[in-house]
Amino acid sequence: MNYSNTEKIYIYALLIITSFLFFFPLFWAISASFSPNTYIFKHLFPFTLKALIPLEFTTDAYVNLWARDFDLAIRNSIILSVVGTLGGGIISSTAGFAFGRFEFFGKNIIFGTVLLSFMVPADMLAIPTFILVTELGWSNTWQGLLVPSLAHSLAIFLFTQFFKGIPQEMIDAAKVDGASWFRIFVSIAIPISKPVMLSAGLLLFIFQWTAFFWPLLIAPSPGLRVIQVAISQAVLDYNVQWNELLAGATLAAAIPILLILPFQKYYIEGVSGSIKG
Repeated sequence: MNYSNTEKIYIYALLIITSFLFFFPLFWAISASFSPNTYIFKHLFPFTLKALIPLEFTTDAYVNLWARDFDLAIRNSIILSVVGTLGGGIISSTAGFAFGRFEFFGKNIIFGTVLLSFMVPADMLAIPTFILVTELGWSNTWQGLLVPSLAHSLAIFLFTQFFKGIPQEMIDAAKVDGASWFRIFVSIAIPISKPVMLSAGLLLFIFQWTAFFWPLLIAPSPGLRVIQVAISQAVLDYNVQWNELLAGATLAAAIPILLILPFQKYYIEGVSGSIKG
């Protein structure tokens, strides 16, 4: 589609304005994290450009975070996110392959239930899941943090739609050569599913990285505290340490941004390809 110069100017102007609206809170949060707590809102109401500049530059917020073992929370979140992404990827891909290539009794009902679970608010499932996990003796353990979130309905949906689109000729040719279903899955389905694997992997990583309510509920132990829970410690009984809260939020946002930006093209291709399929 060809655009006139005037149309291009309007499009670029709209993109610039939209980008500013999206990135302004991040710029302000970074600036405020390097300011004393009493200076954060000083130039925000009414707004002046000084709000984006740490006039009283200090790193006290980051020092205080580290004094409360924030590095341990980052490590815990990285472990939880990486293991959860790998485990969730294995479960989602195998379930997606079963839904996408096999016909069995109750398939549509089971798949519909999987999709329905994505629409149910997580808070509604928290209490029964908590009771189950506690009965298993997994309270304050890595198993309790990780296992309930391994199966992700949206990731299963992405894999299912992608595997449905694999040409039947490829499957038939592999069967003629004597390949088992496991061999077909490992040697054919997985190698060509890199776009959706990347999309589902990023989705699972962000899901684990941003988890707050479940880790707070099942693992209150300081040794298992994740980054989102650690950030909330800046909210005290009688006041809020806004600079520490924003410093923690800045660090928490950095890793997902660094992950998504290089792979955003492939992420979009994987999601759109699965939906079209």
